[in-house]
Amino acid sequence: MVIRDPKPGVQYDPMARVTGSVRLSSVEATAEVVQDQLKRGRAGRWEIVCDEPSGLGGLDVAPTPLQYFGMAVLF
Repeated sequence: MVIRDPKPGVQYDPMARVTGSVRLSSVEATAEVVQDQLKRGRAGRWEIVCDEPSGLGGLDVAPTPLQYFGMAVLF
């Protein structure tokens, strides 16, 4: 199936018109399974843990990954 570009003259690259310097950054992180679904992640000096509810095989002692995602969207 071929879909034609609905607006052939429109520039879709958000960085195409950037002038000057572009700032680049990177993050190094690690993660490990502590027990069952309980996981620990570290980035820099920060550490978080996440878990799943007991019905999904977790210990229900920390927020779920989806809850962290939801909080990240709100920030």
